[in-house]
Amino acid sequence: MLRLIKWAILAVLCAALVVLGVANMAPVDLYLVPPGIVRTDLMLSGIPLAVVILAAILLGVVIGELFEWLREHKHRRRASERSREVERLKAEIATLKRRLGDKDDMPRIAAQ
Repeated sequence: MLRLIKWAILAVLCAALVVLGVANMAPVDLYLVPPGIVRTDLMLSGIPLAVVILAAILLGVVIGELFEWLREHKHRRRASERSREVERLKAEIATLKRRLGDKDDMPRIAAQ
């Protein structure tokens, strides 16, 4: 059910982007630096407005994802450390079991 809702929301978003793109096909001039700051005109002319809008949205998503990835770095590092510790402890348990051989003298922990 949630998958269906996700696909429905995605379909509505895609339809909205298509409508936005079709409605804004007029060419615009995109100045990369405000005129008057530099002597040369750093501009892109004749770009459809829809391309400018979609590129701005895409750039915002990429920058947002980058910041989120940087913010989650400490959590990924901690998870990696915990995973290495679990593997080390599993290896230690296997070593102790081999040392004991067939003896089953290890105390059992009662399930609660």
